Amino acid sequence: MPSATIPHEAKSSSGETIDLPLFDISHETPKLGKELVEAAAKWGFLWIAGSPDPDNGGDRSGYDLNEDIVDRVFDISRTFFMEASAYEKDHCKIKDNRGFVGMHIESLDPSKHQRGDFKQAFNLAEPDPTTGQWRQPIPSAFQTNDQTLQDFHARCRSTATRVLRLIALGLEMEDVDWLVRFHDGAPQASRFLHYPMLPRDSDYNPEVDIRAGAHSDYGSMTLLFTRPGQPGLEILSPDGETWASVPVFPEDYHSRTFPPIVVNIGDILSYWTNGLLKSTVHRVIVPPPPLSHDTDVPGDRFSIAIFVEPADDIVLVPMPSRLVEERTTGFKGEAVGYGGGVADRETLSTLTAGQYLKSRLAATYGSLLSSQK
Repeated sequence: MPSATIPHEAKSSSGETIDLPLFDISHETPKLGKELVEAAAKWGFLWIAGSPDPDNGGDRSGYDLNEDIVDRVFDISRTFFMEASAYEKDHCKIKDNRGFVGMHIESLDPSKHQRGDFKQAFNLAEPDPTTGQWRQPIPSAFQTNDQTLQDFHARCRSTATRVLRLIALGLEMEDVDWLVRFHDGAPQASRFLHYPMLPRDSDYNPEVDIRAGAHSDYGSMTLLFTRPGQPGLEILSPDGETWASVPVFPEDYHSRTFPPIVVNIGDILSYWTNGLLKSTVHRVIVPPPPLSHDTDVPGDRFSIAIFVEPADDIVLVPMPSRLVEERTTGFKGEAVGYGGGVADRETLSTLTAGQYLKSRLAATYGSLLSSQK
């Protein structure tokens, strides 16, 4: 399959930041759906937050998640990455896209970063809804916090459902639950990420190395949770010429301890809408000095990505929307997204969502994925 390319060698952001559009999703309205779709069509990235809930002491709500819940899940993630033994990590190593991924195992942009990304990860599939059991071996830090993680997954699914309904509203779809139904039953996956601090004598070379190489996400959309004081996410600007860093907090945001959730559109939702919604290329870099070695700012970066994907057997024909239909003639053979395994529209029209996902994973993991069969 062809791989999409960045039109030009994008220049470093050189300190340029971009404030994403921020949406309060506490209330579902057609107007909000339209504004959200417009943002997704332009940027492919946006922030979501909630409104103060007077019944919850004024705490922010609106997407079924609060600061305490997210903090606890990040604590679980940190405990695993920083305290689990090499033996335990190896026992849970990745298989069928689930489990622990060690340093340099992944290469999200294999054409440019042959050494592999400077990060560790743990891919956790949503529990089986009929048994409540995890679908993979899990480490002790996860086992002792089983209910917290299950509750987190359930809340993230509820949040994703709300965003999918808003997208349907914004696309003027008569059936506002059309997207939701095609995602029902598909295991939602969480990805715990740790980008270790680089010591001063590290052989990391920003010209050839990266924390997470340039790529587009594979599925419908991603919910990304980040931590205060841990920047590094960059997105390709709409003109395709420069990288712009995404701050952890919007300007004048109400909190400095609980960042809003980053939402980005993935390849499948972009294909599904004839390219109307944008699957934006992004990457994670080591922040420039003084952040990478400043003792007041943690050098490690932790994040949690929730991948929202449709059922494997869904064929990606355009969805029933007038706005999508209007783009049919202008969206024929081009590729969407960026990275190994990207397919063009003609190829996607014959593939299922599951087949497309497998092609992207094969490009990311290479021989490791082959050895698991």
